[in-house]
Amino acid sequence: MGNSTFSGPVRSEGGFQIISKNATTGTETTVASTASTGIVTNKYVKHVGYATGVTVNTTAGDSPTIGEFTQPANTIITDIKIFCDTSPVIGTGDIGYEVGTSSSGAQIVAAITDEILDGGTTVVVGNVTTTTLVATTQSATTAPVSAQYTSAERTIFCNITNTVDATTAGSFTFIIEYVQIA
Repeated sequence: MGNSTFSGPVRSEGGFQIISKNATTGTETTVASTASTGIVTNKYVKHVGYATGVTVNTTAGDSPTIGEFTQPANTIITDIKIFCDTSPVIGTGDIGYEVGTSSSGAQIVAAITDEILDGGTTVVVGNVTTTTLVATTQSATTAPVSAQYTSAERTIFCNITNTVDATTAGSFTFIIEYVQIA
């Protein structure tokens, strides 16, 4: 279907649909739709948030600029990646990360102290680190709420850690994917 441009309002009594089409099978899936009562979105559309400017500390330890992301209510974090915006330079050592619901917490992504850099001196711009979300115990008598889910808006803290002093702080962006549930 071609693109159309309108200079006035677009109106429809039957609503609108935004779809995605599978390139192989041609199957169409409704991503979002509108109805006469308002917008109804597919609750499983991916959203992306960012925590930018997270730096390596000049002394070993936690980042002096821990990143923050506001997770909306009724959402589940489905993936977190870390992108190197500016190369840090450290003495030979490790650079790692943690993501949690407190400033140096690791409730959402466990602390891994050498995942970004293991016994090295720098990380190149464009490096992408894939994290692993903390798993919730599934086979308990009462299954707990997943750490990635929130029923109320909350702040998520994204931290870079280093084991030796940095001469250049560098900068990282945490890319957080999440889906709306309700």
